[in-house]
Amino acid sequence: MITLTGNITHYLFRNEDNGFSIAKIVLENMDEVIITGYYPELSKEVTYTFVCEETSHPKYGIQYKVVSFNKAEVQNKQGLISYLSSDLFTGIGPTRAKKIVDTLGDDAIKKILNDKTTLLNMGLNRLQIERFYKQLYDNQVVEQTLVSLYGFGLTSKMAMKLYSKYGSDALDVIKENPYRLIDDIEGIGFKRADQLAMTFGMNPTDSRRIEALLLFGIKTVSLQKGDTYIKDHQLVDAAKDMIDETIDENNLLEALKSLIDSDRIIKDKDKYYLESIYNSESSLANELKRLKTDIEAIDETEADNLVWLTEQKLGITYSEKQKEAIKSALSSSISVITGGPGTGKTTIIHGLLEIYAIKNDIDLELESASESILLIAPTGRAARRMQSVMSMKALTIHRALGYNYEGVFYYNEIIQLPHQLIIIDEASMIDIFLAENLFKAIKSGAQVVIVGDEDQLPSVGPGQILADIISSKFMPVIALKEIHRQAKNSGIIDLALKVNNQSVSDLDYESKEDIKFVSKGESGVLDIIIGTIDEALDMGYSLKEDIQVLIPMYKGPLGIDAVNLALQRRYADLTKKKITYGDKTYVIGDKVIQLSNNPEKGIMNGDIGIIKDISKDPNDQDILYIDFDDHVVTVSRAELDDINLAYAISIHKSQGSEYKVVIMPLVRGYQRMLRKELLYTGITRTKTHLTLVGDLSLIEKASKVLNEKRQTTLDEFLSTNKKEDKVLSPYDFL
Repeated sequence: MITLTGNITHYLFRNEDNGFSIAKIVLENMDEVIITGYYPELSKEVTYTFVCEETSHPKYGIQYKVVSFNKAEVQNKQGLISYLSSDLFTGIGPTRAKKIVDTLGDDAIKKILNDKTTLLNMGLNRLQIERFYKQLYDNQVVEQTLVSLYGFGLTSKMAMKLYSKYGSDALDVIKENPYRLIDDIEGIGFKRADQLAMTFGMNPTDSRRIEALLLFGIKTVSLQKGDTYIKDHQLVDAAKDMIDETIDENNLLEALKSLIDSDRIIKDKDKYYLESIYNSESSLANELKRLKTDIEAIDETEADNLVWLTEQKLGITYSEKQKEAIKSALSSSISVITGGPGTGKTTIIHGLLEIYAIKNDIDLELESASESILLIAPTGRAARRMQSVMSMKALTIHRALGYNYEGVFYYNEIIQLPHQLIIIDEASMIDIFLAENLFKAIKSGAQVVIVGDEDQLPSVGPGQILADIISSKFMPVIALKEIHRQAKNSGIIDLALKVNNQSVSDLDYESKEDIKFVSKGESGVLDIIIGTIDEALDMGYSLKEDIQVLIPMYKGPLGIDAVNLALQRRYADLTKKKITYGDKTYVIGDKVIQLSNNPEKGIMNGDIGIIKDISKDPNDQDILYIDFDDHVVTVSRAELDDINLAYAISIHKSQGSEYKVVIMPLVRGYQRMLRKELLYTGITRTKTHLTLVGDLSLIEKASKVLNEKRQTTLDEFLSTNKKEDKVLSPYDFL
């Protein structure tokens, strides 16, 4: 941490809704620096001490993120006079302010707040004293409240969120019911609220605690599996797991009834939904219904002519099914194109873009094309792949929606995206929360094409958007099954299809030019991984861009962590500057992955980068400089929980990406994780060379084990004509 003492000179940015600010301060040595964070509008005349972390912004460069702040013990005399004579206070001009400071000293504010009669000899009458005291008190209460919140271990961002929500009553609200913070304040979960409650001495059998505990249990059971609801028997099991010596079943039943009565849990027959998930799923259905409108179908003869022109331009020949997909997308307000590798999804999108551009007189080679057409995908790598194939700008969904420093989307149901055609790739990865935000930001009348492979792993978050849309038969769906000529000889695609169709046998393990099967005991697997990487490097492939080891789990002798350590020893220069954090060491040149979204730094979950430098900040704290595709960010020691080595990554984290060389070890230690969908997703991440090494019998075994179907109701919502009303905040019922 870095401690900075100085005065704010001006604000570069300020969000009045949540207090997020970017300000320039002048330090005691007259240096100027930029501070960011969540704090009230502070007086420019007062000197503050800020506890900060050093960060880097792509536009503003080095900044300091405020963790906490307080008035400096010693104030600049002239600054204090300017503060007291400012517009904040009525009837206190420079002369009177100077007299107050000359008489009471640098701690004049503290003395006045302790005893307002100290103002009696300052030329103020009793009415003026009362007014001045109240104004001074009101201006101090914000800072005092925030400082008190810091004392409970809350970050400046969280403290400011609490103050923005509750004002000067924040402490009283927390003491009255800390568990309401779970619903009111993003980023506070049950464990943090429970810590606060125990700090304030709440009884463990308090009904407020039991209700929060039950909500937490339902959320945990539901979200761990990606379900949007749980059933009666699952609720009973979850409740039993939470019963301890202080809580009995009657407590839980009473809490459940209270939660249902207040709509914090939505009950529909034998289904129990968290209110937020129910709202998102039903709202998403309503947005999809809104976007489905009748549009004029493209004339058959015109369509055939446009397809022919596109074939000539792109030098390809479309199959009848591919032509059907293009015509369906052009004639529908919203439609789906789904299929596995080699079925031509990308070729169809390319043709669709060309024909749409011809019909609407758009030059795809000009940047202005992006004003009418939006190409988006859930991850940065998926968007970059889309852009390279389409030769047109593509964005992540978060970036397209204007995901900002505060984690808020600029585009929403009020300010909607201006585009007329929106193509969404890798749709299987999108959860209900992101989907709701995306589709409500699309204006009525726009054409939407949803593209994805329904057989891949579903989203990490709740829901199974693509699968539910397809099963609902709510909109036109073109399912591509035919493998095209250029892909028919691919061993990778052949194996992917056999895994997906559950038709793998030992006879299929025949190596080809693009796929290699290596049967090996567990002790020899790591040597094969290293040998394969060495061979790929000799062929000119890049360890960062082209080569990726995919493993289903983190722990174990051949888990992600152990393999990363072995590959780091092999390929990193451990003589360079390094930093040790827990059981991991990071060195300059290491390949690393971001494990969570960080809008302040402009990096997202799954982004892969290279450590470019390691240095010290002015307080001798370690700082890493990581290059995420030409976007360099600083990472402090405190932020290293969100970073991991990335020579090997999970198959889940690889979704939306494509690598020229993929190595997938298979050992019995992975067996509880291996499923058809997981194996299929890993195989289909490969573009050029795939190596499967280890116990090859696990390929067939995994292909016969299916993921448990998620419990979701988007398809049901889409199949009904009923439009669900938004449910109010739970606390509107109290």
